[in-house]
Amino acid sequence: MKTIKEHIEGRTFSKVYLLFGEETYLVNQYRDMLVSALVNEGDNMNFTSYTADSYNINSVAGDIVTMPFLAEYRVVLVEDSGIFDKSDDSLLESIEQMGAENILIFCEKKVDKRKKMYTSLNKNEKASCLEFATPDIPTLTKWLSGILSEGGLKVKVTVPDKLITAAGSDMNTLKNEASKLHDYCIERGEITDEDVSAVCVNPVEDKIFDMCEAISKKDSAKALSLYNDLCILKTSPMSVIYLISRQYNQLLQVCQLLSEKKSPSEIASFLKTPEFAARKYISICGRYSIKDLATALDRCQEADLSVKTGKLTDVNSAENLIINLLAY
Repeated sequence: MKTIKEHIEGRTFSKVYLLFGEETYLVNQYRDMLVSALVNEGDNMNFTSYTADSYNINSVAGDIVTMPFLAEYRVVLVEDSGIFDKSDDSLLESIEQMGAENILIFCEKKVDKRKKMYTSLNKNEKASCLEFATPDIPTLTKWLSGILSEGGLKVKVTVPDKLITAAGSDMNTLKNEASKLHDYCIERGEITDEDVSAVCVNPVEDKIFDMCEAISKKDSAKALSLYNDLCILKTSPMSVIYLISRQYNQLLQVCQLLSEKKSPSEIASFLKTPEFAARKYISICGRYSIKDLATALDRCQEADLSVKTGKLTDVNSAENLIINLLAY
């Protein structure tokens, strides 16, 4: 991020940029900053864009050595070409022929740093290979606070953390949810934890619930697919263990209430959840006994302890927990 800002401010650009990494929000943001700095608005003659569907190596090779017309730069943007994940370095020769007025920008989801395409550019002084990782929690918290407090809104100090817990750390999702929360509270002038619960989607908890439902049906394919979705949302393995544990604790409570002949509305009141949600818990409980759910909770606690004592990594412990619950 610092590199691109310095290049834009100093008007000293690399011939080739490779923007990649797990944080697509940042990749797209700095892609747009580069294009905006290099190309005049509406100048389609000096700017060409390729996607995964339109990428053609011969067309790109020709474009990156074409002189600009009445402009400072001729810019080519290539997104998701896949060439950095393959043994395809045929574009390197054309890159070497690029003039100072030609700029090529790659935005890639998959980059194998062992391939020649990457290693050659990474050693090239006229190229910038820039990897965008998800910022740490304190940085995300500060970033969210800035979005939420726009227009002078007061933001309770715990709101950003609650939002991250609810939505995960994917910046695209967080930006959308923070903007929605800001607009919801703009007239009141204050954002509280209760507003997060009322307004924001909770894809992480939703997927945890769906995973526990899949586990109860012994649907291993769906359960593991949902775990993969949580990884894409960048949910930490320890959060997965904690949320599965909390879900099974609620299921155990529901099972106990059912044994006391409580009605769905009474169970919903106890859980402080809509009745339709309570009925979903009741449906899952039909596949378990109280003893089964108590055993499942024991396994959740064992998974947590395995990480804290160093017996297993957090990733291995979370995956083992899901597999053990499926096998039970």
